[in-house]
Amino acid sequence: MKIKNVLLATMICSASLFGASAYAATVGKTVTVNLASDDEGGFNAHFGNNFSSLYTNDTFVDKYKFVLAGNYDSAASLTSSFLKSGTIKDLLITDFSVVQYDPVTNAVLHTYTGINTTANTVNPTDSWELTAQGLSTGSYYVQVGGKIIGNGGGSYGSDLTVSIAAVPEPETYALMGLGLGLLGVVARRKKAANA
Repeated sequence: MKIKNVLLATMICSASLFGASAYAATVGKTVTVNLASDDEGGFNAHFGNNFSSLYTNDTFVDKYKFVLAGNYDSAASLTSSFLKSGTIKDLLITDFSVVQYDPVTNAVLHTYTGINTTANTVNPTDSWELTAQGLSTGSYYVQVGGKIIGNGGGSYGSDLTVSIAAVPEPETYALMGLGLGLLGVVARRKKAANA
């Protein structure tokens, strides 16, 4: 009789664990975004995702891929929506970053992490910003991660701006050359004084 009770308790425990693991899943999407020209040598993209109430309590990781053919700087922002009308639509954003990766091996080469700028706790709309300077030719994606905490799901929207990396002005090179020249003069005088 004890064996039956132990087996029954084990089956109930296993079923509840299986149900809990099936309930809290990771969802998300990976898509290639269209970088639209800004007519000034850079690009813009807008993207986002909407989760229904079926995904409440699930975590998500979305990746928005793009390729750069030159040296650029970028900036991006993200805002999640908060709506309370019958149900609550709300997300908790936990990751907003630009990732350079190897498209053959999918190995991460560099990550530029965003900053959570959410200020209002009464209306929990998440706001994030990131800046990534010195992006070189290669494959990238914007990664957005978080958890769907609203019983009605939730949504977010984001934009990405990519601009040509600043090239130093000729005056900058002149100052750098002058500084190196002064270092050479000091080193030569020091060497002569020691001789």
